[in-house]
Amino acid sequence: MSDESATNRTGGSLVSGLPLGALNRYKVPIGSILLVILLRPLVSMEFLLGYGSVANTILIWMLFAASFNLLLGYTGLLSFGHAMFLGIGAYVTAIGLSRFSSSFVLSAVVALALAGVVAYLIGRITVQKGEIYFAMLTLAFGTTAHFIANYNPAGLTGGTTGIAGGAVPAWIETERGLKYVNLGGFQFDWYWLVAAAVLVGLVVLWQIVRSPFGRTLIAIRENKELARAMGINTYRYKVWAFTLSGVVAAYAGTILEINEQGATLSLLTVETSGDVILMTVLGGANYFFGPVAGAFVWLFAEDYLTDFEMLVLPLKEVPIVSLELAGVLAYWQFFLGLLFVIAVLIAPREGIWGLLRDSIETLYDRLRTGEEDV
Repeated sequence: MSDESATNRTGGSLVSGLPLGALNRYKVPIGSILLVILLRPLVSMEFLLGYGSVANTILIWMLFAASFNLLLGYTGLLSFGHAMFLGIGAYVTAIGLSRFSSSFVLSAVVALALAGVVAYLIGRITVQKGEIYFAMLTLAFGTTAHFIANYNPAGLTGGTTGIAGGAVPAWIETERGLKYVNLGGFQFDWYWLVAAAVLVGLVVLWQIVRSPFGRTLIAIRENKELARAMGINTYRYKVWAFTLSGVVAAYAGTILEINEQGATLSLLTVETSGDVILMTVLGGANYFFGPVAGAFVWLFAEDYLTDFEMLVLPLKEVPIVSLELAGVLAYWQFFLGLLFVIAVLIAPREGIWGLLRDSIETLYDRLRTGEEDV
């Protein structure tokens, strides 16, 4: 994964007193910090979405997509049932809060533990069945999870209506549609707790993929026969990759449960699993931030295009040409799908993030060459 492992060619240079090598080494956590700080101000700009509450959902889905990429991008396993773990995180947390009046921390810990056990057992059954069979088996398990939640065993899951009332911790307050965290009399916006939680999740994933364990996953993805010949137990590594991916996805689900004030069947659908696959491939499975970029583009396009009614050129203040686009952009998924097809045709594993990186590097090289010529 060149996005976080490549060594800067000018590692000895200094930028603002810091070695470029150090900046390159820690660019993922630095980028993650900048992401959570700048995302809401960015989407809140009037010419973009104009409101910041959607940034909460975007951040959570970014983490979910990054957890999925531990399977697809780093291990080479395609799961069609990854929404199962997002749903486990949300449902178990909601059940603990609403049915048993337990604390959020206890409910979340139980959710993560259950997701880990389920992922480990499913991984033991599926990872050695071959890529196609693995994909189909994960789809079957995901559909089973949806059926169980819909069946509403012992009245825990709420069936088709899901879980809503009483599924929010006491320290979450809502005022005029906005959520706040109130801990010990100190109140702050819910977004910043989401940002901190997502930042922790991204850093944990970064530590996993840069560790010897993560490098071994890449070796297995590139050539599993050679990895076996080197004495690597590919079966064990795949099982644990599936387990860790499921736990982080459930972690995203616990945050999403508070954000959505409950859990619904939509979290467990095949469509949700399909969406995270598309986000990952669209953004670029080759890079750590690829799925993050894909999730942003997907969710931003959904909100922006569905609310876009009139195109005024060149400016709203100088309306020379006005085009009514509400009827056309109602089919926003078609245009996003077209972008997905173009990205896959041009760079199957690079995605939007890879194309953006390549463009910036090409521009930088041209500018540097021009300065040297001068």
